[in-house]
Amino acid sequence: MTHELLSGFIEVGIAGPQLAMPMTTYQLLQLQFRRVPVYVAGLYLVCTLSLFLGSCDESARKGRIKLEHHLPPQLNSWQRQPGVAIFNRETIFDYIDGAGEVYNSYAFQEVALARYTQDNQPEVTVELFDMGVPEDAYGVFSYAREQEESGIGGGYELRGGVLCFWQARFYACVTIERSDEQSGELLKSIAGALSDFLPRPSIRPPLVDALPSEGMSLSSVRYFHNQQSLNYHYYLARENILNLDSTTSVVLARYQAASASLILIAYRDVTTASTALASFRSDYLSASDTNFPVEIKPGKFASCVQVNKYVAVVLDAPSPHVADSLLDASRASLSRLN
Repeated sequence: MTHELLSGFIEVGIAGPQLAMPMTTYQLLQLQFRRVPVYVAGLYLVCTLSLFLGSCDESARKGRIKLEHHLPPQLNSWQRQPGVAIFNRETIFDYIDGAGEVYNSYAFQEVALARYTQDNQPEVTVELFDMGVPEDAYGVFSYAREQEESGIGGGYELRGGVLCFWQARFYACVTIERSDEQSGELLKSIAGALSDFLPRPSIRPPLVDALPSEGMSLSSVRYFHNQQSLNYHYYLARENILNLDSTTSVVLARYQAASASLILIAYRDVTTASTALASFRSDYLSASDTNFPVEIKPGKFASCVQVNKYVAVVLDAPSPHVADSLLDASRASLSRLN
């Protein structure tokens, strides 16, 4: 992975196939505290507090009116405090400098930050992202999660003192100022109360459900749109040989037993898909037309197929049989999509 491909994103020390990820306040603070002196971290907290208290532009104020309606005045016994901050596609860099590109690669609209307190209890922070559409709420959740649990929203992940989940068009992170044996259950309870307040249902992108389930690692599934995101999760090429952009929907999954990766792409129409398939075959497979797996490296086979406006790509298959099996299963599931 080249340096320029990583520019604009924050890397963190979390295990996984790739390290770029959108960061919650909690994760950002953890990163800052590990790498900078205490007085610098303190300055960061002061700046963050100032952002809570004001300096929002006109569009942000309009957004606050809309997004605040989805923040309940109370979460269990925690009371929402005045001073909800709103950041939109332009101002998100004031809040998460270096990782805003991840959110803007989706249909992100705004994020609201609210503090909840009660006497003699740790403070709770809620980050509520309006991702525009449910598909992209799932997408940003899938971008960095290492495991997925069910029971809150469309799925959640609890990691230390932060719990993130997606629901309808929202992606939410709830952070508590302590991390002990009780904090996990407390976070589940508070996040559950927030989930009860948000709209339903939570429907995953149909392309995700088109992935063959046999042998798939659920935590490896990523949903995104553009080439930069693809190269974060699986470096394919410097050039945009699959013609990915904001209009394409992409899902990537790894298959543990076979060590293979599968990419499913939805294009605008059949013609656009055909053009992208030809580009991939020419640039990556070095063949203008082939229905057979090509050995890219010793013991690593790649192949592709088009089904209407969809393209399926298999990478790193250990044998032609594995590549064919994944493509056959993908062909059957894609043919059932509209």
